[in-house]
Amino acid sequence: MQQNEYVTVKEISLKYDMSARNVRRIISKLTENCSEATLYKDKNHEWQVHHLLIPKFKPQRTRKNKYYALSIDPCAKYTESDINVVMRFVYEQMNDGSLELNYVIEQKKSNNQNHLHCFVKCSDKKKLLDLFKLGFSRISYNESVIFDLEGWKGYITKDGSPITTLKN
Repeated sequence: MQQNEYVTVKEISLKYDMSARNVRRIISKLTENCSEATLYKDKNHEWQVHHLLIPKFKPQRTRKNKYYALSIDPCAKYTESDINVVMRFVYEQMNDGSLELNYVIEQKKSNNQNHLHCFVKCSDKKKLLDLFKLGFSRISYNESVIFDLEGWKGYITKDGSPITTLKN
């Protein structure tokens, strides 16, 4: 199999799982030091990167923590047992061997309705959120990256509630 001598921004972004914008940012830094033979724009104004430059796009830092935070407000009164049933439903419907759902059920101080704080590891966030919307019928949620997992665990267990874990 013959390897192409030049690759595009899209091919690099797929290879290293990064945005095309980030690839173009790296290209702009490389243009100062590279010749036109290794890095140029073709007639369609698309960047062509020589295959010898591909290692320059390898991410410098890899994320050690693959979890992300998810806070879910069901927007209706659900008991703890109802929430546990919905969480089990979501977990079973995902069909994801790498899925790990860790959650705490907490009562809001304003209206005493239950809501959830989670830290999740999964491969398909969109499907997971769609299943939460299906299970709870109407939700409000907030998703964010976790930089300090132990700090997040401390925050969600501040009332002494245990963390419930669903995983294989």
